[in-house]
Amino acid sequence: MSEPKVKLLVITTCLQCKALKDLLSAYNVDFESTDVDLMFKDERDELFAKMAPYNEKKAFPVTFIGDKAIVGFQKDVIMAELGLQYER
Repeated sequence: MSEPKVKLLVITTCLQCKALKDLLSAYNVDFESTDVDLMFKDERDELFAKMAPYNEKKAFPVTFIGDKAIVGFQKDVIMAELGLQYER
């Protein structure tokens, strides 16, 4: 069984976004990351339109694990979805 594909939508100045990337890296989770604030306006607008049903407030980070979208830095939810034990 392979690991679920993990994709992140982040903002370059977002501390929670950095913490999420650091957490995933610490657990050797491979992920793709997109810096939304560095996208062209038309690309960003298209992305926001697609995100609207599950992220109306345009909050970040957004973590996609398989088909599931997790809005915000919800460590426990993200780790559980990845099947990893979070050490506090």
